Amino acid sequence: MSARLCFVAAPLIARSGVYNSTIELVTAARARGLDWTAVVGVSRTAGGTASTAPGVREFEIEPSGLLGVRALSRHLRSLPEFSDADLVVTMVPQSDMALALTRRAWVAYLRGLPWPAVGESSPLKRRAWQAIERMALRRAREVWATTRVLATETGSDVDRLVPPGLVPPESPAPEPGSRVRDIVWAARFSEDKNPSLFLDALTGLDAQGAMYGTGPLEEQVRQHAPSNVDVRGWRAREAIWHSARAYAGTSNREAFGRSAVEAAMLGIPVILSDVFGCADMLYTDPSLRSALVLDTSDVGLWREAISRLTSDDEFHARASAHLQANASLLTIDSAVDNVVAASDDVIRGRSDARSRPEAPH
Repeated sequence: MSARLCFVAAPLIARSGVYNSTIELVTAARARGLDWTAVVGVSRTAGGTASTAPGVREFEIEPSGLLGVRALSRHLRSLPEFSDADLVVTMVPQSDMALALTRRAWVAYLRGLPWPAVGESSPLKRRAWQAIERMALRRAREVWATTRVLATETGSDVDRLVPPGLVPPESPAPEPGSRVRDIVWAARFSEDKNPSLFLDALTGLDAQGAMYGTGPLEEQVRQHAPSNVDVRGWRAREAIWHSARAYAGTSNREAFGRSAVEAAMLGIPVILSDVFGCADMLYTDPSLRSALVLDTSDVGLWREAISRLTSDDEFHARASAHLQANASLLTIDSAVDNVVAASDDVIRGRSDARSRPEAPH
């Protein structure tokens, strides 16, 4: 009989990356007959509507520091999905901390750096968060990371790589006359997603930008957006690719890059910062990687890449075909396979045979 897994993702401030990944993973596993469930806690301010997917319990919760972690731990212990699981898999750092207060068998599945990066908070807060999270991770059976970039960034806390995947988006219906117009930016409006680079790159360029998302910098971005950039706010994933010529991922850190993979699956070329975990999975052609995986400090390179994808149809088609072939390997079914293999090792006590992930070359 297959193992019963319960995925815990709480608190979440948006129905975006981790939210979608958790629900898709459980949905795909249940379609195979696997007894997987998810417990997802989302802020009342998050866009979108609560999931009704089978096996998914969604509840309202707000981030509230260490007191909130204790409350989350108590709430989880009251849920049958949590209590009945053979193994619990956490998806965000606060869930790690909550599980560390229980006696459950659990693993931490890191989707991003589990503490603030340098410059994202005060040094004192960063050190405190890092110390608490590392203490929590030491209580996990294992710590998994999605990509080599994330494993390297996190350090010795990571035990193994468990590559992610996602449900291929449905091909968007073309909008007559505008199918290949927009350079799309889709992320949370926050410092780590670096929306200002997108604005700088589009300013004065003969290209149309479209920005999707919510977050603390949304109003600031609206105020500073040049006339050729339309800030459209939150949209469901199905709605953001209809008029996309290319996708630009400007993040200062991005453990995987879900939107980039979605775009690639549709054959939409992507321009990525060199911190994207998915970059080496999507761009295996060195010449395309050199042209389209870029340093965030050189806005001129971003302007050049956007202009080339806007005007050079042959280059656009080459990048599109290359990306679509590589992205076809990053499906949700492959992700389920990866989690099954890793969780079986943990449950059957084969964790001692694991090896540390190598740093990327």
